[in-house]
Amino acid sequence: MVKAGSLRIEFAPKNANKPGSFVIKSSASSQGAAAMLFPYKHSYWSEINPATLGSRHFHSTEEDSKETVVTTNRYGSSKVEVKEVSTTTETGAVSTKSFAFPFGITRDIFSAFLYIRSQKLAPGEEHTLLLMPFKTPCLLKVTVVAMEKHLGRDSLQLSFALQKIDRTTLKLRTYKKLKKPATVWLSDDAERIPIELRASVYIGDVRAVLTGFSKKP
Repeated sequence: MVKAGSLRIEFAPKNANKPGSFVIKSSASSQGAAAMLFPYKHSYWSEINPATLGSRHFHSTEEDSKETVVTTNRYGSSKVEVKEVSTTTETGAVSTKSFAFPFGITRDIFSAFLYIRSQKLAPGEEHTLLLMPFKTPCLLKVTVVAMEKHLGRDSLQLSFALQKIDRTTLKLRTYKKLKKPATVWLSDDAERIPIELRASVYIGDVRAVLTGFSKKP
């Protein structure tokens, strides 16, 4: 197994001055040999309604060897407004795209996680969510597979199946980067902490394993 990168997620970070919103931020980067082959880093910022766990605002910056993409999503009661600005690394050329997706009950990736985490999550339980994680709408189907021991902890095994949605026809399409549903283990306790993720993607099989977490005093 090769260590390919690191991911840090902060829930309600101290520097977030957004009264009335629950803020989540994350940062990630490829490392080592993976960084040589697939240089990548991201910075995400999500603002969520603490009462409904619905999305309000999502901002992302993603950078690889070819381009830097900045995406801003604003989630309203009847639509999601999306703006994407891409800058080509080699030439500095800038491309801007803006549109609205006319469905209000749409979540970003962190809102979806908080919603799933808040459910009972009994084996066999299923949830279907409409996502607009970046510029592409997706349908997420989550199935609770089992309660089991995983990496020495009481855990919940979940299956995450993702399909793209054509914005014009609303037809479902295959999400080609994900070859089959991803498997996620959450701690089976009040925290519901992600313990591990396994996914078969276009570059091969990848794993993300929790290496540490801390709680605010």
